[in-house]
Amino acid sequence: MLSLSQNDFSGPLPENLSNLSMLEHLDLHDNSITGEFPAFLSQLSSLQVLNLRNNSIEGSISDDLSSLSSLRILDLSNNNLIGEIPQSFGNLTGMIDAPDVSLRLSEIFNFPVEIHDLIVNWKNSKRGLSSRNLDIYTFLDLSKNELSGEIPLPLGSLKSLKLLNLSYNELSGNIPLSLGDLESPETLDLSHNNLDGEIPGTFTKLQELNSLDLSNNKLGGKIPESPQMDTLVDPNIYANNTGLCGVQIQVPCEEDLQPPESPGMKKNEIWFSWAATGIGYPVGFLSSTAVMYVIGYFNITPLHHRRRRTSPR
Repeated sequence: MLSLSQNDFSGPLPENLSNLSMLEHLDLHDNSITGEFPAFLSQLSSLQVLNLRNNSIEGSISDDLSSLSSLRILDLSNNNLIGEIPQSFGNLTGMIDAPDVSLRLSEIFNFPVEIHDLIVNWKNSKRGLSSRNLDIYTFLDLSKNELSGEIPLPLGSLKSLKLLNLSYNELSGNIPLSLGDLESPETLDLSHNNLDGEIPGTFTKLQELNSLDLSNNKLGGKIPESPQMDTLVDPNIYANNTGLCGVQIQVPCEEDLQPPESPGMKKNEIWFSWAATGIGYPVGFLSSTAVMYVIGYFNITPLHHRRRRTSPR
């Protein structure tokens, strides 16, 4: 473990950090680190925790970070990062395989904060994660940067994530359906972006989600309903979007305002259809017959005109 957070370190990270091949925990949050994103960190093959929050790191996030198969906590929030979120993040193995524990994060945070605890942003407040059990946490926090483009579909593969925070960026496009494949997120924050379209119906599968923020986007349509989604009724979760509706915010959707068709009305329609058929058929037949008679279709010659004349004898 190398924890040098909350100091006055400035300048770019030294590349000789890559020589710490057995380093598992690198915490440098709340400093004044500058320069391009340190791509050489991908050489720390044993790294499980990387926290560079609250610095001034610039440039794009290196694709090579996805080679860190043990990485379970990645916090790059509140920097000056630009570009797109790497598609390769869907290959972060440490965030795919769920840890073999039965402890929920709400219980984990009951530990008293220790000198070596990892401080993270959790449910709009800072919490201390016990360094004794860091292997059971799975967080991805890229908030408060200048990241653009769409949310990568492969992020839905990170099935052991407990927290995904992409807020305060410049992300656009639809929320991918694949985020509904996340099996156990408790916190999902996509607020303050330029996301549009509808909230995916796959969100109904997020049974452990208890902290959601989709505010300040361009989302519209009906908010999905499920036993868990129906508990997320704080209006601030969905505030400042273009046209959301649903029971969670007590705004009726247009399709819900149309009165359902009563059985009696449907029965009357069926009777009217058969009655119209019964009346229309004979009327049509007689009308057609009359027309054909007028135009001479039926050439009816009187019987006495058709008798052959016989010559007198």
